[in-house]
Amino acid sequence: MTNNMSDYRIRPIGIVKSKADKEVLKYSNKDIKLDRDVALSQGIDLKKSEIIINEEYLDCLDGIEDFSHIVIMFWTHKVPDNARQIKKVHPAGLKEMPIKGIFATRSPVRPNPICKTTVKLIERKGATLLVEGLDAIDNTPVVDIKPHIPFYDSPLNVKLADWMYRLMQKLKELTSPLELNESSNPYSVDIRLHPCISPDQQRSEQ
Repeated sequence: MTNNMSDYRIRPIGIVKSKADKEVLKYSNKDIKLDRDVALSQGIDLKKSEIIINEEYLDCLDGIEDFSHIVIMFWTHKVPDNARQIKKVHPAGLKEMPIKGIFATRSPVRPNPICKTTVKLIERKGATLLVEGLDAIDNTPVVDIKPHIPFYDSPLNVKLADWMYRLMQKLKELTSPLELNESSNPYSVDIRLHPCISPDQQRSEQ
């Protein structure tokens, strides 16, 4: 079958400024690796960060401050080109997790290394957005911003793979020394209690 799809260019609309400047998850030996030391040493630095919007896109921010949460899409710029060829990884770089296809994970190493995070918008000052909960390191290019709208972004009766619950528990244990609040650390709460999760999966833990 011939692939007639074209290549497309993505232009950054801004950049992340953060005290965190090292990758927590990185490409290693045809997989991803979790750097636990980096995760613990700079985890607190991911609590708050700034997004500086390019001047040509300032008008695009009009009205953004009316929302409490926004969705940030960014390009994991430190992913090497050869890493974009891998098809499967251990989720979160944890070898105890079953190896899965890239599209079944939230790995930063992807064919097109675009990631997204929903963050709390603390304030806007001109071209600068101060946010909480963004898991992007310093100088990460931002490619798009959207408001978080629950009836679009938070569907009900969600079912997750069983291994995802085990992964969330592992990440909760890993991040517990950081003493972050719930808005800064999504792993700090029991994911089965989230109102979006299917009642069947909520009951399965009881």
